[in-house]
Amino acid sequence: MRFWFILGFLAALPAFGDQGAQIYAKHCLSCHGDKGQGVADEYDESLVGTKSITSLAKYIHRTMPEEDEDAVVDKDAHLVAQYIHGAFYSPEAQAKLKPARKTLLRRTQHQHRRAITDVIQSFRGRPQLGSENGLLGHYYHKEKMNDRKKELAKRIDPKIDFDIEKDHGVDGIDPKAHAIFWTGSLLPKESGKYSFRATTPNGVRVFINEMEREKFYGGETHRKTAFIDAWVSSGNQMRSVEASLFLLGGHPIPIYIDFVSYKEKKSSLLIEWKPPHGEWEPIPTRVLFTKSVPTAAIITTPFPPDDASSGYERGSSISKAWKESVAKSAIEAARQIYNDINVLAKTNSKDKQRDRKLRSFCITFATKAFARPLSPPQKRLYIDDIFDADKDSETATRRSLMLILTSPYFLYPSLNQGGNGKPDHYTVAAHLALSLWDSVPDKELWEAAKQKRLGKEAEINTQLTRMMTDSRTKTKARSFFYHWLSLSEKEDLQKDSKLFPSFDRRMIADLRTSFDFFIEGVIWSERSDYRELFTEDKIFLNKRLAQFYGVSAPTLNSFKPLFTPDKKRAGLFTHPYVLTAFSYHKQTSPIHRGVYLSRNILGRFLKPPPNAIEFKDTDFKPDLTMREKVTHLTKNDDCMVCHSIINPIGFSLENYDATGRFRTHEKNRPINTISEYPTPEESMVKITGPNDLARLAVESTGAHRAFLRHLFHHLIQQPMNAYGLKTMNSLHKTFVNNDFHIRDIIITMTRETIPR
Repeated sequence: MRFWFILGFLAALPAFGDQGAQIYAKHCLSCHGDKGQGVADEYDESLVGTKSITSLAKYIHRTMPEEDEDAVVDKDAHLVAQYIHGAFYSPEAQAKLKPARKTLLRRTQHQHRRAITDVIQSFRGRPQLGSENGLLGHYYHKEKMNDRKKELAKRIDPKIDFDIEKDHGVDGIDPKAHAIFWTGSLLPKESGKYSFRATTPNGVRVFINEMEREKFYGGETHRKTAFIDAWVSSGNQMRSVEASLFLLGGHPIPIYIDFVSYKEKKSSLLIEWKPPHGEWEPIPTRVLFTKSVPTAAIITTPFPPDDASSGYERGSSISKAWKESVAKSAIEAARQIYNDINVLAKTNSKDKQRDRKLRSFCITFATKAFARPLSPPQKRLYIDDIFDADKDSETATRRSLMLILTSPYFLYPSLNQGGNGKPDHYTVAAHLALSLWDSVPDKELWEAAKQKRLGKEAEINTQLTRMMTDSRTKTKARSFFYHWLSLSEKEDLQKDSKLFPSFDRRMIADLRTSFDFFIEGVIWSERSDYRELFTEDKIFLNKRLAQFYGVSAPTLNSFKPLFTPDKKRAGLFTHPYVLTAFSYHKQTSPIHRGVYLSRNILGRFLKPPPNAIEFKDTDFKPDLTMREKVTHLTKNDDCMVCHSIINPIGFSLENYDATGRFRTHEKNRPINTISEYPTPEESMVKITGPNDLARLAVESTGAHRAFLRHLFHHLIQQPMNAYGLKTMNSLHKTFVNNDFHIRDIIITMTRETIPR
């Protein structure tokens, strides 16, 4: 049977046959199959990978076929390598055999929340934060029931940490009777649960994402419920009051704090927060702004995790749990909208035009949610039929909103097509907003689409340049690095308290902030140079981190880029947050460091281990170094197929312990970081430390392409080859020609994937 199969395979070749294919059929096909798919009971792994033809030829020359390693050598090995590389081995060949297609995607859970918030926000106006950091403080004398008798001072406070007994800087303030209120905004960096805490012996009310008073159309006013209400003090005794809420990264919200002390011995107030992955601290000045913004409607309904089977999150899975979350989030959103319907629809309970305005509001809401003007059938389905059937406009409004927010036209952004089923200017606007903001078009994009200006590349570039400065783009760019480096999966970074006594949760939170400063400094600098991700030799440190890593501490607890004593840092490879994430609780993990950095940063192809072996420190003698343990664990030939790549990367970072501190010895023995590293071209290079890794990341085409592939998937959430087999080559050429400018390549990816 196998003989006839081979004859059939050869018969399918062009006249005179292909020499490489003929040699493959004779010596390789019986084990590897006609398309490298593998053969049961022979070699059941697929022949796919990223080796070059030269590298493949060397490997075949050296090892294939197993029963006669001298049967395919020299020129024959090269011919076979050339054949299989083009037929089925390389990513390009696989892409031809299995063409990638664009998938109809729903909004991810993050995009769903963001879109609802931004649609509602559009009726209030997009928040403008200005450039002044801190909160605006107003200081007053107090007399009896008059909280604000005389204004003593108005100033910008970098944080809320007031104490009458300290140097507060307010001349003439009565220590026994004073009132203060602060106004401004808060801009969270990431989405998640935020806790806030007010510590005071006096009276305080904290309003977050709720204005104390909000003027309604028609002159009505009402007082919102305080987020933290400790207005009635308890005998001038110090106490702390906490509360939590979900915030959306990159979306500013208003903050208002009202404080009073009257005939009390002590007067102080400290406002702190605990962000996701953080610890309690005074709210940092960098996220506070003096300018107040409108409240935001933020959806807190939990969603099931999005599909990440392709290596990046995308809205491809449909489940009962997801459908239930969509319905619940629509109910939550409709409730929030209706609570503020007078403001949003510019009406009031006595307005004679109220019914008309509510219907008009729903039309506009649907238009913004669907990112295009409603077609006549859509207007009839989502608006007219509902309002005509139910004469109670209040009920009709709720029903219309629910139907809009559960509509396929909202849930599936790619359904945004013109009347003839082809992309138009509104399609372009929706694509730009989804790619950069995970959201819907704003007023400027909408107007550009309405005026049919988005068919010109100059106008598209103008819009993209504007959109890149938006806080939503910055939030999405920040989240990319956590996904790219698999840091979003790392929740438990704690270390053994006996071995690292001062490395606590506060330290881990500071390291995360340090990492954020580093990433932001590279992306948003003028150069925005990918190469600086690996060549930066300073680390952002505050006083606490500086003391731990042996640096002369900054005067204040603010973060500054500083040299560490070792002066052997290489950007991402040696940032303590990354090194800590890929370490065990008690010691380093060269395997974890090697796997993630090889695959994600250097772009090396690593097959899943045939038999995963768990590392158990107790299996080794206590006097062995980590390098010796890993070398022994992975010495098997099957393991070394991948560990010949993994181990040199991990060993080169052994000078950095489980917390990223530099060291020269382990077990009282000098650490050896030198290894021979096989490049994708099968040449061997010496790796001595992180600077050699940095050089590989800066100079390697494979590393560049790995970065571009991960970034593309994060932005577009579709397979790159679905946009053409030459897409990667085109993007890489642009990336190199533009001096590896990160922001420019983000713009290019967004522009080049516009539906045509």
